[in-house]
Amino acid sequence: MNPLQKRQAIQQALSPFMQGPQLANALILWDEKYAHQHHFALQHYLRDLCHDMAVAHLRSRMLQALVTAFSSLQDERQARQQLAQRVKKNNGLPQLANHSNQELMMFVALVEKLVDSSSDEMSTRIRLYVLENLIRVKVNAQERWSLQQWLNRITPLRQDLRLDTKVMQHIINLSYVAICEYQGPIKADQTLRTSVSQLKSEFPESPINFLL
Repeated sequence: MNPLQKRQAIQQALSPFMQGPQLANALILWDEKYAHQHHFALQHYLRDLCHDMAVAHLRSRMLQALVTAFSSLQDERQARQQLAQRVKKNNGLPQLANHSNQELMMFVALVEKLVDSSSDEMSTRIRLYVLENLIRVKVNAQERWSLQQWLNRITPLRQDLRLDTKVMQHIINLSYVAICEYQGPIKADQTLRTSVSQLKSEFPESPINFLL
């Protein structure tokens, strides 16, 4: 999603809650402080917005509207269909641009199964949760950038990326926690078990237990 699409999503989502100068100020706040960040920062943006404007009581509704707008513009269903086609064409595993790192491949496959386990809107919320909590993951600047680009559906992970096992486990755990928060622990457990079982069945020769 490019900066113009992000701005359109912001305007589309907030227009039912504010108009005229108030909406203009909301867009200025986005342009000046958040538009150039390399990850989605909706929670932080709304915190600033609700501090500056008399819309604090609408915060949860605005967040839902923002998530829906971003989901619509990004067209995640099409992205998943394209991924499925690439997976089928290349005997299953998600592509990492001439990759050879099987552990990274399985990490990508598991995270994408967890994130895409629900509806488009819920998948967006899960992905945004992981993105906003990447700050807690101990990686260097280049690794963080690569992860953000991947989670934002901009570019796949670099083929030469060598993530520490604990980093991959942390990101998988963030995906699990996001499902817990939005859909409950029973759904999260079920989704994790199903995703792991599917990957073990599809790719019995590839490692996955190290991620759990």
